[in-house]
Amino acid sequence: MRTYQCSIVTPSGKVFDDQIESLTAPGQEGFFGVFAHHTPMISILKKGVIQIKKNTEQKYFAIDSGILEVAKNNQVLILASNATPTEMNKLN
Repeated sequence: MRTYQCSIVTPSGKVFDDQIESLTAPGQEGFFGVFAHHTPMISILKKGVIQIKKNTEQKYFAIDSGILEVAKNNQVLILASNATPTEMNKLN
């Protein structure tokens, strides 16, 4: 599967920076997914959980709010007010 670079940055610094296969994010109008070679876009993120997939591994980050940018160079940058690594079972 194709991968792309994804970074999650908060005012405290980078909390994630790696090659991933896909992500799901909480947009203002609902959750959406991003795969490699996605069309460039910018989206406002609301409070929720970002799910990141790489191979069989999944990571989750709880955020309060933020902005997600898919750039032309096949990179995704997420600027979040807060991003805390979490386990999905702790969110239920």
